[in-house]
Amino acid sequence: MKVLAIGGSGGMGRAAVRAALTFDFVSEIVVAGIDLELAEDFVASLKAEASATGRIRAIYLDVTDDVSLRQAISEVDVVLNSAGPFFRFGVPILTAAIDEGKHYCDICDDWQPTAEMLKLSERAKQNNVTAVIGLGASPGISNLLCVKAASALDKVDTIVSAWKLSGAVNEDDGFNKPTAEGQVDAAAVHLIHCLSESIQVLKDGKMVETTPLQHTQIDYPVANSAKTKNSVPLDVWSLGHPEAITLVRRFPALQNCYNGMLGINDIVDSLRQIAAAVAAKELSVDDAARLLTEDGGREARQTRLAETERDDIPGILAYAAGRKNGQFATAGAFITNQPKGGMATITGTPQALFLPLLHKGHLQQTGVFAPEEVIDPDVFFELLDSFCGPKGTGLTVLTSS
Repeated sequence: MKVLAIGGSGGMGRAAVRAALTFDFVSEIVVAGIDLELAEDFVASLKAEASATGRIRAIYLDVTDDVSLRQAISEVDVVLNSAGPFFRFGVPILTAAIDEGKHYCDICDDWQPTAEMLKLSERAKQNNVTAVIGLGASPGISNLLCVKAASALDKVDTIVSAWKLSGAVNEDDGFNKPTAEGQVDAAAVHLIHCLSESIQVLKDGKMVETTPLQHTQIDYPVANSAKTKNSVPLDVWSLGHPEAITLVRRFPALQNCYNGMLGINDIVDSLRQIAAAVAAKELSVDDAARLLTEDGGREARQTRLAETERDDIPGILAYAAGRKNGQFATAGAFITNQPKGGMATITGTPQALFLPLLHKGHLQQTGVFAPEEVIDPDVFFELLDSFCGPKGTGLTVLTSS
């Protein structure tokens, strides 16, 4: 299997490439990026490992050059796309992969391009292409945790996926470059885009448009041996991630669904102010992203969040509410362990698991899908176990009534 890793020298792309190299059936990985020097340095570091000898190379690729993009795609079997922000690059790269007849997986975390890419499903079927979009942390792990939580109930009405903003930071793997003058951090751009644009959520059985950072509280199930309440209240602030619009495809009777952030009580007002300035066109998305990250702003924010949030709540979780044995009940699903490396590895490693899922025949359908539509969560988490240390993911599902 030959793999094109678009954005493969970026933080999340590097994690996906490292994970992909552990699979013997992968014969070659082409690391493609606009920063050729970085890509070549990364590839050189991997070639020092015996397992990577002759299996990896770097190329320059500007994804806005459609001719070069399609040429690079035509020479491989599978495309792993880590090039964000996806509201800019998701649709054209997937379209190119479909037209070239190549299987595809990305880590798209924007709801608008997710909706547009799902519309390409029939085109993918005609070209015998299997494409899974949003197979990262959130979306990705979160979607499959939602399936586990919902499956613990007899009937599900509400699904919430949530994650800690404090976890949205990468550990230095030796290739993190400071943002060059004039450039802006893609993750920060994504966050500002999510906060300043209208989002879609499922409410009372209908998809509605609303503003992000709406506050709700859920009673989350916890393990409790004492005869006391076996749930804890969690504050969630809504965000425009794709789970809100894709999970209803897996659970058609769903009435309410949204994605949100945890533990941002102390900074939510400042986030709202920045988002409002962007929405009012007083700040551009890129300038607002710079404001979030300049002069150590991101590090200070993450430290502040880590100091104030609950440490007994997992970094990514799913919540479902509905009925079990005829009574109202809730369920929660989470993992207690994850690959080391921060946001990059918890996002890039799941993307690489698309390769063994495809190779081992777990993905038989052709078309464009969200993870929960075609991936068996038990198979997925078993594959993820090997990247999370001796105890595996520690996948846990709890119910409360």
